[in-house]
This record gives sequence, structure tokens and C-alpha cells, in this order.
Amino acid sequence: MTSAPPRYNFPEGTAITLLSQELVLNGISKDGYEFTNAGSGAMRVVPFLEFVQYIKLPGAKIDVQLPLTGNRLKARLGGYATSAALPDEQQAWGRFRFCVCQAMKLLREHLRAQFADPDYELSIRKMDQREHRIFVRDIAQRLFGQPIYLEKPERKKRGQEPMTPAPNPAERKSRPWTLDEGRTLMKHFRVFENLMPGEDPLDALVPLYHLRGYDWPRICTRLKELMTQAIEEVALDLKDPSLASAMKHLVTLIRQENAIRRRNELHDLIIPAASTLKAQRDELLTPTEFLIATKGERHARNKRGRGSTDIRALTVGEFVEIDECKASLVTSAKANRIWERLSVEDRAALEKIDEEIRLRFIILVMIDVASRMPLAWIISDQPKAEATLALYRMATRDKIREKTIYGCEGDPVPAVGLGNVRMDNGTGLRNSTCVEAVVGIGGTNTTVRVAASADKPYIERMLGTTESVLFKLIHGYTGRRPGDLPGYDATASGILDIDELYGILTRYMIDEYPSTRHMGVGMGGRRPSEVYKLLNETRRCFGRLDENTRRIHLGWEDRVTPTDEGVRAFSGLWYSSPEFQEKIDGYRGKVSVFVDPDDVTQATVLVPGEKEPFTVVIQITAFADLTLPQVLELMAEWRKEDPETAEIHDDRLARIRRDRHDSLKALGVERKLPRSHSTIEECKAKAKALFAGARIIRGEVMPGTTPVGSLTQLGSGPAIFQLGSGDRVIEGTAIEIGASDADKPGPVDRQATTPPPTAATPDEATSSRKTAPSARSKKNVTTSQSTVQFLGRPKDLGKPR
Repeated sequence: MTSAPPRYNFPEGTAITLLSQELVLNGISKDGYEFTNAGSGAMRVVPFLEFVQYIKLPGAKIDVQLPLTGNRLKARLGGYATSAALPDEQQAWGRFRFCVCQAMKLLREHLRAQFADPDYELSIRKMDQREHRIFVRDIAQRLFGQPIYLEKPERKKRGQEPMTPAPNPAERKSRPWTLDEGRTLMKHFRVFENLMPGEDPLDALVPLYHLRGYDWPRICTRLKELMTQAIEEVALDLKDPSLASAMKHLVTLIRQENAIRRRNELHDLIIPAASTLKAQRDELLTPTEFLIATKGERHARNKRGRGSTDIRALTVGEFVEIDECKASLVTSAKANRIWERLSVEDRAALEKIDEEIRLRFIILVMIDVASRMPLAWIISDQPKAEATLALYRMATRDKIREKTIYGCEGDPVPAVGLGNVRMDNGTGLRNSTCVEAVVGIGGTNTTVRVAASADKPYIERMLGTTESVLFKLIHGYTGRRPGDLPGYDATASGILDIDELYGILTRYMIDEYPSTRHMGVGMGGRRPSEVYKLLNETRRCFGRLDENTRRIHLGWEDRVTPTDEGVRAFSGLWYSSPEFQEKIDGYRGKVSVFVDPDDVTQATVLVPGEKEPFTVVIQITAFADLTLPQVLELMAEWRKEDPETAEIHDDRLARIRRDRHDSLKALGVERKLPRSHSTIEECKAKAKALFAGARIIRGEVMPGTTPVGSLTQLGSGPAIFQLGSGDRVIEGTAIEIGASDADKPGPVDRQATTPPPTAATPDEATSSRKTAPSARSKKNVTTSQSTVQFLGRPKDLGKPR
């Protein structure tokens, strides 16, 4: 069952402000309240249920005194809605008069009962009687709590008791409290008696001291115009000139104006005091407006901007803020730990370098808004994307390593996830690399304005506290601005190195700051460490990141080729696992290895074509407790060598290798071993012959002959005759026969027809070799011109194929 909305009995004419509109109540109908807009005159009806909802909104006002009294008390106070907004002295006088009126009311009741006259009234003459005044004084003194005198006491005389001091400074100024004469008492009592229900008697009885003064201005309009001109032209400048400069300009303007007024027979304008000019400036501009005009909008926003007055987060890691702050410290670059091992020359050189190298570091801090606990802190000389990623890595891992190294007693915040990360528009914080990293780990990124402390008040407050309570005590503090410490030589006092500075900062973030009372919004004086414990038990922490996801988006990447031993990342770290070795067996190509620089015990490997990443373990256990920068530094230290020692070893190697070469060469000569090496000229000649190749020259076919290689072809050609009627190959040997044997049947015997060759004597052989070329040519000509023909007949025919 739904209850009916309430119906309020407001008198007609009640002024009500709803939804930033001033309405006047005309009446109440069955549908709701009938209103008239005071500005436009439009009429509307607001239902009862909607009126209940509207009256809950901010800015709603109800003025029921307007139709009853016309807000006469507000008009009496000069526009003040209540006397509580007036100075304390006036409020004290109002309470005093109210107590006297209450006492006079009791006196009237006492006299009515004494004389049995219900209509008995007080008068001026009756209030001048001493017994009545004593009665009123005693009761009012109890109600007011301060001594009240019948007559104004004279100054203290010798032998009298000292006056009781008033505890309230405002009331001390109005001492002594003396009962007024009868006329004044009756005037106040009549006002008190004529109050209507709902009217505050203090508003009716308070004195109007704030309305005292001249009704007309004491400075003429033209002088005010000159004062305003001087303020605009000189005082409202970003160079922030002093009031004296504006005053001098005002004097110049007044003298110029007086010269014109004398020519017109007018009296001169007086030169006001500097306080009058300041009062005119304060009347024209508020402090915020004046600060904007002289210091700039950015400074005014940081100085007088509105901060956060709400609880923005409820769980640890849900909402974090990060910022970078330039540490006002000068640190030394001297390597104190190796100083004793350096020579005199090296010490002199290092001293000279140390005088020049003085760095101002940037401190990056991340704070959890829910508990105000610091999540991460980094010191860097170059606030770029890599420093911000290191801040994210530290926030999403445990800080046990820092606690152990620097001997901290407190417990830092463990590894948590990041929900919403708020940062300013700095180049080191807002860049594509950092934004992609935050989105990759499942968070959101919120960018605010640079140098706007109101946009991220939590981290700004923490950095300000760190500056005031920590950095000011460290040697080499330079101050918040140039010239802040004129008597302190920060450069000569900068003796700390980066490791010592980081140790001081770590101990402060783990031990000191979490144990300090915090008076911020939502903290209520509690300590951040206790708030973290409470939130951890009741609301838990933001979800922790998966290690593979964390290494992929926040770690360092290296592209390497896997081997049978695993992967070698950053030229010194070997990683492997059975699952990874099984997957890459036979794989050819590069893989991506992601390593957390703060923890090198494990790494994540992404293999192209594989859906899930692989977790591999470090194989060199000696590097398990080191960070990746420390491993790289150790490897560089191993590769580093003294130049003199290196020269000795190089000379030794060269001598040994030369002796071995000479001994082997001599042994080969003694044993007459064939030479196994080639000279440059020999290599060039062999290469030229190898790449030159062979060239075949084709000859012409003589008429009446058959080309070489065509006798065994089955096809016909020139000078090729077919033997037999079948298409088959005849195997046999052709012999030369004479013309007389060509018609004989049967095979021809070569041995019978051809005489065997006879052996030539040596003289014949010699003579044949010595035959002149001309004789040979004549013999060839004779043979070619003979008509002897040789025919071929097959012999020893084989079986057809």
C-alpha cells in the first residue's frame, strides 16, 4: 500500500524557490499547489508528490514570513536573513536585551499575582523604581551569565575589588553590562511583546551597529573614477606592482585633474590615503579576482581552487594518482665506495668531475586514494615513459626487496591491480606507451591539467608534505624556488648519491608516512597503515594482475632466436622450460621474450602461431636475486678489462700463435709435404678457368656426306640409303669391296679381298714423314680424281631386334 504524499498548509503568498525559480503560492487545490512565477507571471500547478521531491533538491527555499510579516525583521537587519551573520558584539547585545525582556516578563507575572490584577502592565515609571530594577537585574544576570549593574560603575578605585574579566573578547569590549533606564527598557519590551509566531526575538532586539555611518559618500564620484583608473592601469598587472606604485599614479592623475578644475574655477580634489585606495580596490575586486589579475589564472586556481571533499575510492588500488616532482636536492656523482681503490690521478680527475656533475632528480610517486598509502616511488634523472612504466611495475609487485635492502620496519602495500589511474598532462606521464600499458593491464587512464592541484589533490598534498618534512632535512636542499635559501650553499652540501637518496625516500614511504596521522577527507585523523588494514579486511584489494599479462605490457621485450638450450635474452639471461622446448622443436624463427626488470627469475615467451604464452624459468641461478639492470651491469663489469692487462694478454696470444705457425711451416718443409694452400694469383687463375666454360664450333656438312650422328637415325636424310624392305635396324659391319666383286652373290670376305698391310721399313717411314706438303696435296688430288668406287655390303648380319 502506497502512502499518500503530505499536504502542507502554507499561507497564501508564501515565497518558495523550486528548480531555481521564484514562485509565490496562490492557493491549494485538490490537484496540488497553485504557484505564480514571480518573474514571468506564469501560473502552474505542482502536484503534491512532485512538490515533496522538488523540495529535497539543492537550492529549494520556503519563506513563510513574507505573507505574515512581510519579512520586516529581514528589512530591519538591512537584508541579513538572521542576526547570526552579524558581528559577535552585536549578537552579545541582542542576547543581553533578550534576557532583560525575559526578566521583565517574569516581573509582570509576579506583579499581576501580587496585586491580583490580570491586566497589570509595566510602564516607564514603574521600571525606574529601584526594587523593580533589582528584580529584573537578578533574573537577567542568571540568564545572561555575566554580571549586570544597575548603574554604570565608575573606574576602579583604591581598595575596591577588581572587576571580573569577561571570557568572550567581544563581550569584554562592551563591558560593563548596565541596565538601561525605564524608557529604553520599555521600548525593547514592547518590541519583544509585538513579535509574531515564527519571528526570532534576537533579530528584533539586536542593535544595528553595522548600519551606522554617513548616508552619503565622503569621496566624490570623480575621485572614485580616478582611483578606479589608477587601479586598472597600474595595480592590476601581472608584474604584481605594489600599492605604492598605484598610489603614485593616482597622485599624477589627481594633479592633472586639478589643473583642469582650476581653469574652470572648481575646488581641487583631495589626495586620499593609501588605505582609502586599498579599500576602493577591495570594493571593486574580490581576493580571488585580484589574485588572478596579479598572479595569473593558474596560480589562483592552485592557491584558492576547490579541492576534493568526497570519498573517491573504497578499495585499495581502485583509484590511484601519480605525479612527478622535481626534488629540490643537489646530489653528488662521486662513487664513494671505490674511492679508496683509486689512484691519486684518478681521484683528482673524479674530484673535478664531481664539481661539475650535480643533478636534480625527478621523483615519481603513486598513491592509493582509498587508504592514502604510497604504492610506488621512483627516482629518475629523465622522467620519460620508461620511468613511468617502472612506477607501474613497482605498484603491481611486492616491495619486500626494498624493505629488506634498506632495513624498513613497516609493511608496504603488496602487489595490487590498478583500476583508474589519474595523472596530469606531463610528457613523462601522458604518452602512448604509458596509456597502452594501463589499458593493457585492464585499467583506465584519466588525464587532468598540468599545474592544477585541485584536479589531483591527494598526490599534491603528499608531495607537499614530503617536501616540507623530508627534503628540507636532507643535505643539498635548494629550496622551493630560486633564492629561497640565500645563506645556504646547496651545491657544496650535495654529498648524497642516488642510492643513499633512494634509501632515505624508501624508509620514509614505508616506515614514516604510513604511520603519520592524516587529516584529509575520509581519513578523520587515522593513519594510512591502519586504514589499509581495515579496507583489506572489509572491502579487499583490487584484483592482482596475471604475471604473464604484467610482463607483456610492463616488462622489457627482446627478440631472439630459440635454440636447444632455450632462449638467451638481453645477451646474458638463459630461460627454458620443458613445455617451451617441446613446442619449439623444429621451429625456425624469432620469438618475443618479456622480462620483468625487477624479477628475472621468470620470463614470458610469445611464439608466433601459438595461442598461449609460455612461462620459462631462468637457468643461471646465480642471477636469481639480481635485477635486470644489475645483471647487465655485472656483465659489463666482466667484459671490462684494464688496458695494460689486455695488452699483455694480446701480446702473449700473438707470440704463441706466431710460434705455432712457424713450427708447422718448418715441419712441412722438412717432411716434403705437398703444399695445401694456394696463392692469390693461383686462386684467380683457377676461378677464371672455372667460370670461362667451353665453346663448341659447329662445322659445315660437305656435299654427298651425312652429318655426324645421323647414321643411326630412322628417318631419311641426304646420302642415307635404306637397306632391305622392312623397317628394322640391321646390325653389321661394312667393308670395302672392289668393282668386280660387286655383282657376286653372298657376303664378301674382307680378309680375302683386302691385302694385309705390310710393315714399313724405318727408311720408308722416315721418307714418308719427310714428304713435301706439295707432293701430299698432288697425291690427294690424284686420288680424288680417280673413278674407283667402293660399295658397302653388309656382313655378319645379326638377328633383328
